[in-house]
Amino acid sequence: MATTADFWSQGVNDDNVVGGPARILVADKATVAYPNLIRDVINLETYEAQTGWFDVGHTSEPFVNTEGFDTTEWESQQSGIINLQVGNWNRSISFTLMESRRDKVADLVHEATGRTNNDDGDEVEYFYDKSNVSEWRVAAINLMEDETAGENLTMDVFPRCKRSGADSEMNWSRSEPQTHTLEMRPFPDTDVPNDASWYRVSET
Repeated sequence: MATTADFWSQGVNDDNVVGGPARILVADKATVAYPNLIRDVINLETYEAQTGWFDVGHTSEPFVNTEGFDTTEWESQQSGIINLQVGNWNRSISFTLMESRRDKVADLVHEATGRTNNDDGDEVEYFYDKSNVSEWRVAAINLMEDETAGENLTMDVFPRCKRSGADSEMNWSRSEPQTHTLEMRPFPDTDVPNDASWYRVSET
């Protein structure tokens, strides 16, 4: 006779569970094509970033992909709500960066422009208010624990992103590393099949 364990073993597969931190890489949309393959973003033998892709380094909070949509409800006098119409989709990705000295953190979060050196040889980065923000490709890659190179990778790609209007906070604290919060808005990319605003690539 079947047992309780038999009941719960049906319809589940541990191999389908994805978890752990994400390695976040970015590329300039204007100069780097959207990736079809995981190896377009990282070398599967060494895990080094491919040309044009850059790691953003340590993050202090999980990578979060949020989506929803506006709705309009149709309501009749006789039956109440009878249908729901989908309006604009609302998507965002967010993460909190820790490596303040990494150039791509300044570029991505603060739109750094005009990086140069002063008379003492110190690096200087200039930040100013812009009327537009840069477009990026973002890839979040996860490797399941205890796997070997080139096996069991999952990659979420957001092929056309801009920093959202949400406040980005940079803090200084005695007891904590400096962090930079960032929220980005993914948009449909007409270069990608189905004009997708994000897609997933999973090794099989």
